[in-house]
Amino acid sequence: MNRIQLLAAAAALTCASSAFADIKNVDIYGVVAFGLMSTENKLGKRTDEVLNESRIGFRGSKDLGKFPGTKFIWQLETGFLGPNGLSAKTYESGTLGTRDTWAGLEGNFGKLRIGRLLTPYGETLDWPFANGGVNPLVEATSVPGGGSYVRVSDQLRWDSPKFGDFTVSASFGRGDRNAEKDNDFIQRKSRSASIVGHYSIAGATLHAGYEYNRGRSAANGDMEQVGSHSSNWLLAAQSPTFNGFSLYGAWLRGASDVKESFKAGDVTYTPGDYDRDTWQLALQWANADWVLKASHARNDDLDGPVTDKGGHISAVQALYIVDPSLVVFGRYVKASNPATTAGWWNKSRVLLGLEYAF
Repeated sequence: MNRIQLLAAAAALTCASSAFADIKNVDIYGVVAFGLMSTENKLGKRTDEVLNESRIGFRGSKDLGKFPGTKFIWQLETGFLGPNGLSAKTYESGTLGTRDTWAGLEGNFGKLRIGRLLTPYGETLDWPFANGGVNPLVEATSVPGGGSYVRVSDQLRWDSPKFGDFTVSASFGRGDRNAEKDNDFIQRKSRSASIVGHYSIAGATLHAGYEYNRGRSAANGDMEQVGSHSSNWLLAAQSPTFNGFSLYGAWLRGASDVKESFKAGDVTYTPGDYDRDTWQLALQWANADWVLKASHARNDDLDGPVTDKGGHISAVQALYIVDPSLVVFGRYVKASNPATTAGWWNKSRVLLGLEYAF
């Protein structure tokens, strides 16, 4: 190595050392989560499987000296491992960037982020209202051609600072690609807008939200031509805790405008306006080591040119805190729906699992 090469190498090492020394507030975090699940259908046939929802992420922040009080914030996160360690769904591939992965700014204006993240509507439902086993109904599509998103890419989201006891979050997302694996928007030229407000009072929390989606469902084929769109409303509340007991529940309404007939399963839905109400209620008791929860959710009958009966899901869960970072739990879920046998419906499930957070 000649003198010029030695000087270049020394300069490169000096720059690299300076760059690493300037890294601030970077955290490595994640969850090790496994479960054993047994599913039995109404005919008594049982299927057993191992669940692996482990994931890892990196997040950090950097004060921006030229803009006092403002930080650059970022996060990179893997999805969990689906069946056989790989699935067609992006968030089940274990690939870095397939779960909450974004960049943004934080300051007196709140948080402004862009990338792949939860919608305000989906985030509010996800915890605690869908947790405990009723998520297949609470977070599912309840009307033909409709439904809400939980997490999508190509999204811009703003979370406000606190205005007294009130906060609000809003997001807008769009999908210009034709494959779900690209960004989790179902159709090309999909659109999604979501806003939710949260108000805390006397130990209770109230939530109200709305989400509008264009091209949410793939059932209609090319949504650009069909022109189907849907709306989702949300009212929810979490009670204060009394002697370890707390109560929470949600009312949801899904509505869609179907422009052309399409078939889903054995049912053909004709053009027109559809809507359906969904209800969720849960009672929880917690002490230092145990958390017991009973949850119930149900769909009302579908209202529209074509009707069907609504289903319901009941779930009970017992969780034991082995350590502040490690919990083990058992869960029983039973789902019934006279209109369909698809997915979770008309099946019962027993799940034993563990989660270790780091």
